[in-house]
Amino acid sequence: MSTKSILIFFSALLLGIVCYKVVFVPTSLKMNSSPETIYAGGASPVVVRAVLTNRLGMRVPFERLTGKFVVDEGGDKINIVSTEGDEIVFRTKGAAGRLILLFYSKVIPFPVEIVLDIKGSTIAGLV
Repeated sequence: MSTKSILIFFSALLLGIVCYKVVFVPTSLKMNSSPETIYAGGASPVVVRAVLTNRLGMRVPFERLTGKFVVDEGGDKINIVSTEGDEIVFRTKGAAGRLILLFYSKVIPFPVEIVLDIKGSTIAGLV
């Protein structure tokens, strides 16, 4: 083997390791709400999902996140429809206020929190 082919091999190996560390290694956990604006008494369900992100701020490919959601504050304002792995689906009951959800996972050693404000009325949001 020539010196040039050895240099190309190790350069490709180093590039592969750097790409792996940047793209496939999770660095943080983010919580997303869909829809972002939540109204009291809304008939449509609200989905909150926990997402592992990499150094680029994108979702980590091929990573399946499991954990447990806990309602820390405002549990009387929602009806939980389902919880599965990395997402919780709920509907609001009709009371405005603040909702705090905690997500516990084995990947991140501390709970991650999302604070959602439930607005008073859909009509008030349109005016």
